[in-house]
Order: sequence, then C-alpha cells, then structure tokens
Amino acid sequence: MAAVDTTKNAIPFDRGNIPGPKMARPTKADVAGKLISKAKRPLLIVGTAAGEEGLIEIVKIMAEKGIPVAATGSSMGNLAKEGIEATYVNLHALVSYLKDPNWKGFYGNGGYDTAIFLGHTYYHASQLMSTLKNFTNINVISIDRYYHPNAKQSFGNLKKEDHVKALQEVIAQIS
Repeated sequence: MAAVDTTKNAIPFDRGNIPGPKMARPTKADVAGKLISKAKRPLLIVGTAAGEEGLIEIVKIMAEKGIPVAATGSSMGNLAKEGIEATYVNLHALVSYLKDPNWKGFYGNGGYDTAIFLGHTYYHASQLMSTLKNFTNINVISIDRYYHPNAKQSFGNLKKEDHVKALQEVIAQIS
C-alpha cells in the first residue's frame, strides 16, 4: 500500500482561518504516529465525527494501545457501543483544564504533553487549538481530515478514503 501524502493541500479549510505567521507544519502520517508514540502523556480528543465508520476503528485501536480518550460532543454513545473506554468532557472545559499546569489529568497521573484532535467540527476545534497553541506547551497534533493551522502538526485537507488510509499509517507507528 502506497503511503498517503498528508502534506498536500495544507491550506486552511476555512479561508478566513489565517492565524498569522505561526501555522501548523504539514505532517506525514508516519511522522504523526511516531510523535504520538514518543509522547509521554498523550490524550486523544475525539469529536462527534470520530464515531463514523472507519474512524471509530482507529479510535478503538489507539485506546487499546494505551492512549487515553476524551469524548466530546455526542461521541460518547458511539464509543460506548464499541466498548471503548473514554472520559466524557465538554471540549471548552477540557481546554481550560489542559491550560492549568496543576491539573493532574483524568486519573490523577499527571497532565498531558500531547493533545491529538480527531473528528471535530472545524471552526470549533480550530479556536480551541489556538488557545492551546498560544497559552500552553502542549504539542497539538491534528489527525483530522482538514488542515488545522492552529495545531503544531496537521494533515493537509484529505479525501475521506485517504484520511482513513492515513490514520492506518498513524496507528502502525504507535507502539
């Protein structure tokens, strides 16, 4: 299987979303997987679209590999149906928690050093990624279908079938 070029078409999906000179680095899927694998305390933050066919399987595999899952929006129902252990949290509240250097995480094991976004409404996630980019030291990786300029690393804009293939490349790198 040929690798999907996730660095192409790395322009903001919303033309008005130009955050200034510091924009996300277009990242290859295998590199995103290696970054996630090297993170000391990663957190997968999933939105409603993560319950779609193809994506929910990726979330399940990442959870099985030991990455904690934060369910936002209406994603919790789909995650529960698949037997995926997740913590439900409002996305705005979660970003506020992540900004707090004294927050000990969901299970008291310490804060998170990497936030991985998947399956969120574009304009909503982008603004919250901006908060993390500008007010924390957390590495923000977007493995969404659309380029998020407020992440540190992001896929470019992808077709749905290419997105699922890219996510499979990501999980292949996670140990």
